[in-house]
Amino acid sequence: MESQAKVKISDKAEGIIERDVQNAVIGRREISLKVYHMGSGTPSRKDIIKAIIQAFASQENLVVVRKISTSYGAGISNIKLHIYKSREILEKIEPKYLLDRDAGTKQKKGGSKGGQGAKG
Repeated sequence: MESQAKVKISDKAEGIIERDVQNAVIGRREISLKVYHMGSGTPSRKDIIKAIIQAFASQENLVVVRKISTSYGAGISNIKLHIYKSREILEKIEPKYLLDRDAGTKQKKGGSKGGQGAKG
């Protein structure tokens, strides 16, 4: 078994690539990452994307974080992400809500707080 590649997420978080599969049919790379962040919170999607871009020499708009799961109090997160070869393929396959979530453009549902319904 070859040594597992490491990805530095931040000063307090480091990841180990557990699974790295080239999916040539779809045109993407599927990666499972285990991130150790003892004593600090779960790394943000933006931090994860930045680290993946540096580690795999990719572009920001081609990386999609599919899932981040952290057990309570464990300090270890399992992350699943995809790196696409082109933006066109990414937009055809990935759900729009994931693209909005990773880009930070997700709109909150409902109205503005403290507006017309607030009591004074």
